[in-house]
Amino acid sequence: MIAMPVREKRFHTKCQEEVYRLVKSNLDTLVDEHFDDAAHCDFYLKYGSTVLEISVHPYEEDDAVIEVLAFCVQGAEPSFELMRELLRLNSEVPLGAFSLVGKDIFFSHSFLGRRMRPEQFIASLDSVASISDEYDDKLVEKYGGETALERIRTGGLRKPELVSKADQN
Repeated sequence: MIAMPVREKRFHTKCQEEVYRLVKSNLDTLVDEHFDDAAHCDFYLKYGSTVLEISVHPYEEDDAVIEVLAFCVQGAEPSFELMRELLRLNSEVPLGAFSLVGKDIFFSHSFLGRRMRPEQFIASLDSVASISDEYDDKLVEKYGGETALERIRTGGLRKPELVSKADQN
């Protein structure tokens, strides 16, 4: 049996580490199962019919940004109409925003985490998952692609930064 090397978390600031531990504690309490990506300070979880990525990024020396991102649609056909639709939806949703990276549509919400309350975290998770779930099938029907769960079943999700790098090649 070969032992796999354990990857260490690399924090850029003390505050990022504290907020990361706060997010982990909240997730441990709120959800039955989540995956901790040790190398990138990210968490992944299935929430309703979508997959969420929760990231903790340093923000200056004394805070950190928590980003809750839903993998909404992957493999959509980019077009002027799709971009106009996403901008229209962004003007209507109360919290967060849609984005298009390559052929993939994401929905995300970010907020400062140093003074995060559990209710704020729950509201962000719920809003991002609910809005993504409400629009993913509609967007697939109009612009093609697959929902997050369909993509998992057919070959796996692509992270936004991986999509950007692939598009540059």
